[in-house]
Amino acid sequence: MKHLIMIATAVMLVSCTAIPTSPKVSFGKKCLASTDKVTYSYVWIYDKNSGLPANTEDCKLIEKKK
Repeated sequence: MKHLIMIATAVMLVSCTAIPTSPKVSFGKKCLASTDKVTYSYVWIYDKNSGLPANTEDCKLIEKKK
């Protein structure tokens, strides 16, 4: 029963993600700026044909905590 629950959970998690056709992984802090917020991550999975939309320059836009 435990294995069945684990498999069902894995299927639900994998089916919710959009997997690129030509995946590539990038490590290191990179940020993606939109109009009202900045998203950052240390691991990015992206399509190598379209390129990585995040860069290190956008990380300068993150507000510092006081």
